[in-house]
Amino acid sequence: MIQIVPSILTNSSEEFEKMMHLIEPHFSSVHLDIADGVFVPNTTIKGIDELEKTRTPLKMAVHLMVWEPENTLETWLNTGVETLIFHIESTGKMDELIIKTREKGKRVGIAINPDTSSEAVGPFVNKIDFVHFMTVNPGFYGSEFKEEVLGKIKDFSQQYPDIEIWVDGGIDLTTAKKVVESGADVLIVGSYFFKQSQDFGEALENMKKVVS
Repeated sequence: MIQIVPSILTNSSEEFEKMMHLIEPHFSSVHLDIADGVFVPNTTIKGIDELEKTRTPLKMAVHLMVWEPENTLETWLNTGVETLIFHIESTGKMDELIIKTREKGKRVGIAINPDTSSEAVGPFVNKIDFVHFMTVNPGFYGSEFKEEVLGKIKDFSQQYPDIEIWVDGGIDLTTAKKVVESGADVLIVGSYFFKQSQDFGEALENMKKVVS
């Protein structure tokens, strides 16, 4: 079954709390984007303080869109976050990141930008839980969906049929069907939920119909 996971990207602690309250009645997990203004041209909440103050039943995946995530890894490993996602383009220490994250019993994924070849994750495929394909240039809600990534996803799913595939960026009722047909297992959905007028329950049901 295709999993749909809402994504939070914000620079406001207050907005983070509001978004979490909107999500909780409808989902079992959430994806939190953390951006440092260096690896991507946007800055979000730091995330650590917000998570310490938030009591939630949701399983949390944190997408670290930051340069050299090894510099803050220990802090994240000491949180209740279930999953950490590192960009292949952001570090030269991916093996170290994977090993330390696994030692803490957390899931680990590698994210790749639209212009990055999926071959870059080849050396790590047997060490991780999933590959996280970006279908937009990372950093902002509502960025343009990159159709050319669909072929990359399809090729990867055929080459590595046992590796879970997450797809993140520009997912709406039109693109969701396309990424699922290309091989996606998990859809990371942001602006479709937060930048539209329908309520979360209705929006979720509409997307489920498209990908079922």
